[in-house]
Amino acid sequence: MLGSKVIIESLPIGGPDETERRIYSDKGEMAQIINRKKDSFRQIVYWDIDSPRTGVDRGHHYHRNKTDRLYVISGEVELLLEDPQTGEKATAHLKTGDRVLIAPGIAHAVRSLSYAQVLEYAPDPYDPADTYPFKIYTKIPPASPLAKGD
Repeated sequence: MLGSKVIIESLPIGGPDETERRIYSDKGEMAQIINRKKDSFRQIVYWDIDSPRTGVDRGHHYHRNKTDRLYVISGEVELLLEDPQTGEKATAHLKTGDRVLIAPGIAHAVRSLSYAQVLEYAPDPYDPADTYPFKIYTKIPPASPLAKGD
């Protein structure tokens, strides 16, 4: 999607302890979102979103320096993407257990299909000077049901 500027992965269910994965047991669900020797994160943000109820998306901006990483804890969301340099647009449907990497320079917004919880994490602290507003227009109003492939 948008070349290598946006990477979407679904965490596998099960696997060896050292792998990035989701497991279910009588204790509940555990998601090992990141398990790498060289990654370090200085920003972790939790947010919830209920676009059908509020009519509001999150985002509609891009960063020149920051790489955004998201993990969908629960629910389903539409990730709206646009490359301001080329005008290329894409929409991705993300569900519980999906994670995404958004490279610098890619405008993005998140619209939930129902109530959803999302974790955002980054190797650098949040810098408001690196957030540039960019409205991503779609054919679908924020408060209406979404169609895939917009």
